[in-house]
Amino acid sequence: MFFRKKEHLQQLNLETPKPGLAPPSAATAATDSIPLSNSEAVNRRAKEILDSGRIPDWLYVCASSNGLLMYQPAPDQKPMMLLFSSAFAANDYLRATGTQGTAHQFKVDTLPESAQSWLSFGVQAAVLDRCPRCPQCVSFELAVLAKLSKEDFARLWAHLRATRLVMGEMRVRSAMSHLSAGSHAAARNDLEYIRDHFDSGIPYLHQVIGLLAGMQKDEPARASAIERLKEFGPQFDEPLDFSPELVAKAMVGLMANFGMLRSDAM
Repeated sequence: MFFRKKEHLQQLNLETPKPGLAPPSAATAATDSIPLSNSEAVNRRAKEILDSGRIPDWLYVCASSNGLLMYQPAPDQKPMMLLFSSAFAANDYLRATGTQGTAHQFKVDTLPESAQSWLSFGVQAAVLDRCPRCPQCVSFELAVLAKLSKEDFARLWAHLRATRLVMGEMRVRSAMSHLSAGSHAAARNDLEYIRDHFDSGIPYLHQVIGLLAGMQKDEPARASAIERLKEFGPQFDEPLDFSPELVAKAMVGLMANFGMLRSDAM
């Protein structure tokens, strides 16, 4: 499903977004699967994110020759605009859905203006960071996004990000437990779940997956990890030859990303 306003697409290509998020209550769909015992951890992580100021300045849309990519949950429902927090998430959506296109960025500062423009063309809702492999998604009325302040957006995004961090940390800890028990296949399943459902933009995650695939003699999966690592720049564009040093470096980087090393909490 595409948004066919070419002039608007050109405008999006030139603009950029800054932080401004909405209340955590808007993200209930994303937290339904989190045990109540972890809700405090999500709130703590969200506060850490807000205190650190690590809120994206840009949002991303998927653009193709037909316009902006949209998501239609069912034939009798109206399509929703797809928004992503990173180019990695947008590109993963294109890759997973087999859609030819590219990620285009726009300023978070301009989100209210963009939301108002999409409303004028009959689009009523947007989906933030939709997983292309899951039926669930977190959607927002564009009428609400059109009125968000930067502070509102920051709170909303921080809560969604914190949810993924907490859920991801649970998977990382599970993978570490499986590795300690010598179960490389189970550990890799946990890490691939993180890659496919929580965050595809972590180079250390792809490194560990590739290293485990190599240990399992799964050359296609190892080659895929090496290819994905090229997206992160020359420092990660190297052969995934097993070594204790590389494994340790990748695991430390992965743990730091999920705030498991407290000085690196996000």
